[in-house]
Amino acid sequence: MIKKLIIGGEPTSKSLFLWNMIGSAVYALASLVLTYLTIRIVGEVNGGVFGIALTLAQMFIYIAYFEMRNFQVTDASDKYTFAEYHTVKVINCILMMLVCVGYVFLKGYDLKKLAIVLMVCLYRMLDGYADVYEAEFHTRGRLDLAGKSMAFRTIISVGVYFAVLIVTRNVLTSVVWATISGVLGIIVFNVYVFECIGKISLSFSTKRLISIWQDCFPLFVGMFLWTYLLSASRIAVDNAMAPEYQSYYQVLFLPVSVINLLAGFLIRPSLLELTDLYSKNEMKAFLKIIIRMLLILLGFTVVCMAGAYVLGIPVLELIVACDLSEYRLMFVFLIFSGGINALGYILYYVLTIFRRRKSIVAGYGIASLVAFFISTPFTKKWGLWGASASYLIVVSVLAVVFVVCIVIQEKRNV
Repeated sequence: MIKKLIIGGEPTSKSLFLWNMIGSAVYALASLVLTYLTIRIVGEVNGGVFGIALTLAQMFIYIAYFEMRNFQVTDASDKYTFAEYHTVKVINCILMMLVCVGYVFLKGYDLKKLAIVLMVCLYRMLDGYADVYEAEFHTRGRLDLAGKSMAFRTIISVGVYFAVLIVTRNVLTSVVWATISGVLGIIVFNVYVFECIGKISLSFSTKRLISIWQDCFPLFVGMFLWTYLLSASRIAVDNAMAPEYQSYYQVLFLPVSVINLLAGFLIRPSLLELTDLYSKNEMKAFLKIIIRMLLILLGFTVVCMAGAYVLGIPVLELIVACDLSEYRLMFVFLIFSGGINALGYILYYVLTIFRRRKSIVAGYGIASLVAFFISTPFTKKWGLWGASASYLIVVSVLAVVFVVCIVIQEKRNV
């Protein structure tokens, strides 16, 4: 019965696209919903603690991801087996939690904040583990199963979180129950489903596992640094300002992810097609698809900026019950910055297909250095406006470096 409901029959191109869009949307919007409603239910101070916990978890989860998904999906020659990818994923999830433990102790958080941060990181780690199954579903032409996994697991765990939070008003207890439901979600929507179409196993070939880490490491470094770029301004607010300002900034910052969500909708379903076009050196068709994506992204960003100016603040105030009237222009400014970041996101995928791993690392490395040196000083001097300005500068630097790298690669192909 469960198998029939989840796996269904042979998917159509429409169902593949639809479920990928639904899964990606639910997954991306989960952080926004979690943050907004947590602030509304438990207030700005406790909501601010949860917000920074979620920010850190979203950064550290890339240790679990290790950017294997894109490599796994574009592994056209089947260089590695699922067992090998699976084993690396398990080890990476353990490493993620060890890094999280080290970070919170180095930061000297009080016991309550320490426990919340670690529990939220564990909760998000589950998404990192599920990713290896979802990548394999994608590789086998079942992107719909990956979308269903993301959608159903997220809806269930978030629903459990808020049900417990409303009753207990305790963030830590709520995250614990969300994590338990998340484990059950993986068992049903990933492990059980995968066993219907393949075999789950581990590999003990050290040489092969090390080879995967070597192949994915440049991509991981790039994506981890990208996540740091997204988090740097929020971490700076946590370092320099009171917890309630973390809540305000999170509320304004999170809608920026909607533009990145569109970028994901545009690029992910086209990954296999773009990889095939590049392998055949059909660069005109390749670039035509990319340019069309960028034009759609530009139009969407303009619409979002207009919507943010007219309706954004009143809607956010209604959701979180906070006074945000003084931040109207800042909100529009952040949406514009999000458009620049989404541009960099698409260009990253282009460089991944090109297998220009050094270019990716160079771009993220340069932008991360800029973020490291300007985020906290800007925030200390100009408050939330300083954090917003530092974010725009950083994503702009990244986009420019990626454009230069792609132009250089294109000249080499001529």
